[in-house]
Amino acid sequence: MRLTGKKELIKVIKDRIEKNGSISFRDFMDMALYYPELGYYTSSKSKIGGYGDFFTASELDRAYGELLAKQFVEIFEKKLTDKPFQIVELGAGKGYLAYDILNYLKENHKNIFDNTEYIIIEKSPYHIDIQKDLLKDFKNVIWVQDIIDFEDNSINGVIFSNELFDSFPVHLIRKIDGKIYEVFITLDKDDTVREILKEANEDILDYLKELNINLPEGMQTEINLDAKDYIQKIGKKLNKGYVITVDYGFPSAELYKPYRMRGTLLCYHKHKYSENFYENVGLQDITSHVNFSALKYYGELAGLKYLGFTDQAHFLINLGLIDILNELQQRDDYESYERINRLKTLVLPKGMGEKFKVLVQYKNILNPNIKGLELLPYQSERYRL
Repeated sequence: MRLTGKKELIKVIKDRIEKNGSISFRDFMDMALYYPELGYYTSSKSKIGGYGDFFTASELDRAYGELLAKQFVEIFEKKLTDKPFQIVELGAGKGYLAYDILNYLKENHKNIFDNTEYIIIEKSPYHIDIQKDLLKDFKNVIWVQDIIDFEDNSINGVIFSNELFDSFPVHLIRKIDGKIYEVFITLDKDDTVREILKEANEDILDYLKELNINLPEGMQTEINLDAKDYIQKIGKKLNKGYVITVDYGFPSAELYKPYRMRGTLLCYHKHKYSENFYENVGLQDITSHVNFSALKYYGELAGLKYLGFTDQAHFLINLGLIDILNELQQRDDYESYERINRLKTLVLPKGMGEKFKVLVQYKNILNPNIKGLELLPYQSERYRL
């Protein structure tokens, strides 16, 4: 397969390969997604919505943000701190979710709104410009480039993300004759990509050992060391409060089943998916399922205690989605029925409702239970971390 996509970005990748002989798939994916101004997420290309490559829950209806805001209200009322309550959103996309959360708080909980500091962690200049325009009427929003810019134990409130960890670059590994190898890439003539295998480094082997992962023979899959590092950074920065992670993925026991011999890595381009990782470089999303067992385990090493793991459907229903649906049905108008159809998408089994999971961790909370985890799905292997 030939390397195709943005010419400037391909040149950067080719230069790196020529310099080193080969690069890891992880480094290729990192450049494809995050290289300054040229990567998929750092460029000005529209990514989310009908004109982009994928939808997120916040795109579908404002109720998603409003229900999250209800959960944040409950957390605020636990009186975590005398200082401003902090809501930290990791990667805010177009800012729709931030808008819906802030608007709900302003209209329904003015006291909480006035005592809340909304912090957006965002690296993309393109998205920051869009967010600032959308949120210009809210004076309590702050932009920070990276979680590491905070002092340790300085955040009091809630740190949350919606489809963040699935976009981290991953190491691609294969198990051959009982041994773990990592996929590197080099280029032959005509920019044809050739994958080569090198023995996996100690970080990858330690990850597999610490999480007690025994891959089936012949499997190719992903190891997300960046997610491991990031959840620990979050744990160190949080002083008192919660970490709420919404994303698609599974526990280790489910993620590395024999029927996933090719792993979960996929590309999204104009709402179509493929495994053509080396095409449309810089123009398409590359994503993999999140290992929630890893977030739980490595979060605990950084002081984050595990509270619960559920799916999006149960989480939203616990927070009052059925009440919203009933209210819309009683209105009996076209707009309300349109919203009902969109909201059903958020909770449908085998769809977003089951596909997306919610992991809740906390730190320094005496009574940590929250409404979003009140009713849980049947605790099959898919939900046991």
